[in-house]
Amino acid sequence: MPRNQATSIKAYQLVDIVTIVVCSIVMHRIRNDFWVPQGNYLLLTLVILFLTMNMFSWWDVYRQQEGRWLYKTLTNLTIAWFVVALCLGLITFFTKSGENFSRFWFAATFTSSYAIMLVTRVALWNFFRDRRSNEDNLRNIVVIGAGQLGQRAIDAIIEERWAGLKVTAIFDDTPNKLGTNYRGVEVKGSINDAIDFIEQRRKANLVPVKEVWIALPLKAAEKIQQLQSSLENTATNVYLVPDLFGASLSRYSLVESAGMMMINLSGSQVNGLEKLKRIEDIIITLTMGLVLSPLLLLTALFIKLDSPGPIFFKQRRYGLDGKEILVWKFRSMHVTQDDDNVPQAVAKDARVTSVGRFIRRYSIDELPQLLNVFNGSMSLVGPRPHAVAHNEYYRDKVHGYMARHKMLPGITGWAQVNGCRGETEVIEKMQRRLRYDLEYIQNWSIALDIRILIKTFFTILRDENAY
Repeated sequence: MPRNQATSIKAYQLVDIVTIVVCSIVMHRIRNDFWVPQGNYLLLTLVILFLTMNMFSWWDVYRQQEGRWLYKTLTNLTIAWFVVALCLGLITFFTKSGENFSRFWFAATFTSSYAIMLVTRVALWNFFRDRRSNEDNLRNIVVIGAGQLGQRAIDAIIEERWAGLKVTAIFDDTPNKLGTNYRGVEVKGSINDAIDFIEQRRKANLVPVKEVWIALPLKAAEKIQQLQSSLENTATNVYLVPDLFGASLSRYSLVESAGMMMINLSGSQVNGLEKLKRIEDIIITLTMGLVLSPLLLLTALFIKLDSPGPIFFKQRRYGLDGKEILVWKFRSMHVTQDDDNVPQAVAKDARVTSVGRFIRRYSIDELPQLLNVFNGSMSLVGPRPHAVAHNEYYRDKVHGYMARHKMLPGITGWAQVNGCRGETEVIEKMQRRLRYDLEYIQNWSIALDIRILIKTFFTILRDENAY
């Protein structure tokens, strides 16, 4: 383990220990009018510390990995802290010692400690993110392969600045790509030139190349093996970007069928957990329906007063497994078009009504899709469904497009909170949207859903691409 990483882990452990001890003392003071916990309280605090250090290590709370999403760290922290509380509850139950402790002290100590640990990690994550975003602190990356896989890797590095990475150069054996650039990064030579490039920077005392990302297709297996062997003589870390683009991007897993072990290249992360996601949808949908009912009624009234026509608009879209569903929306246009030619809405679209312009800007027109969520044809979070006409157009132009239907479509999604809203006038925009949809399918979790729902609120307030 690198020395700075080991130091960071010890620092986090020290902060957690101090947090628990201080919260225990303060809550004991509030409850008993004296500071130092005595007797059973002191013993219970030591037990909490012991459980915390072990459970946090078990759940990778202290694993500091550059480029790791904040929500993953906070999710692990929350689960581990819940397990600590559960274990402590079981200990007091089986030892019949629960009556010896104040429920207020127990609840207040756990709540305040959890809150401080959350705030501490958010603050430190943002501090290190800002440091990593500084040009002088970025880790230099060399990407091998300028094809679709390499471009996707470069997109991820550039767009996720918080990860602290910078692409220094690209190397590819395709002759006509030499000297070209992708998103400002130059293809400096053939694949064999990469090692010379790395060594020249080292000998010239320039900022070294910390990582090499091999982004070559599986058919180049022999080349990958040779490259891996050659790079062993350099001081760089070598990573293989898996060639699982398009329909194969969904997380693969080992399955058994007819006694044969196989890799499932098309199953999504949600497989086997549909009921859990369904429970999440029903609980949040009912809550949102009750809270937003005044807004829904007012919107329906204004639509009726603003222009002739129905309040709701139902459009055919593709749902799970590519089956057609009827998606509900508030009518925002003078027309209710649902045929084989549905032009995408553009800025200052003449079809949009006065009320429609407002409700589209703040995505209020999408709220009737809570009915779709309730009847099971949609989810709160998932790949956004497109009109059938748009689907048929893009499925032949964007490789792997239909893989986004491996999961229920959503009212909001990972693509939308990452800026992929509005018109897709060029194919590249739809390809980027597809990439985010498939990443969501691959990495689905309830924590990610909650993160997207929260981020959706702020995206709606500041996004100018909705019209």
